[in-house]
Amino acid sequence: MRTLILALLLAPPALAALKVDGKPKVAFFAVGNPGFLDIEGESADLACADDGTTLTCDHALDTLDTGIGLRDEHMKTKFLQTEKHPKASIALAKASIPWPAEVGKEARGSVAATFTAHGVSQPATVNYVVKKSKTGWRVTAKFDFDISKHGIEVPSYLGVTVESTMRAEVSFDLVDAP
Repeated sequence: MRTLILALLLAPPALAALKVDGKPKVAFFAVGNPGFLDIEGESADLACADDGTTLTCDHALDTLDTGIGLRDEHMKTKFLQTEKHPKASIALAKASIPWPAEVGKEARGSVAATFTAHGVSQPATVNYVVKKSKTGWRVTAKFDFDISKHGIEVPSYLGVTVESTMRAEVSFDLVDAP
């Protein structure tokens, strides 16, 4: 019993539940072959849920904008099939990230996560920077993923084929949830 009490007293305080605050930025990057075409899709849609153990961030794929309407329509209807698979998500163990406690301090590294797109979950390695702010934490993260491993057809249109390996980048603020 003494050991249990001592362990509880010496354990670091748990972080409160977290939520996204402000205007996040979500971006996906793809390269077309022949290699002269870089494609970027952006969105400000991101929601994170925190169950105390796992931090899961969801992105509504219908909000992704590449700047070309026809490409967006093809991407959403033919390839991502957003009516059937409306979101992509990344989930990671909250304890796997060192959350700085002092304003201005940051932690950086990589963490194992699970990326789910098109209804298929695959492991991902997320490179991150977490910086303590006055109100919470500023998070920037990026990871690579292969759409073919998620059952997404590799886009090809008018002789330009997109490589199956893509990169996701996000930046957002997290604050304690009420």
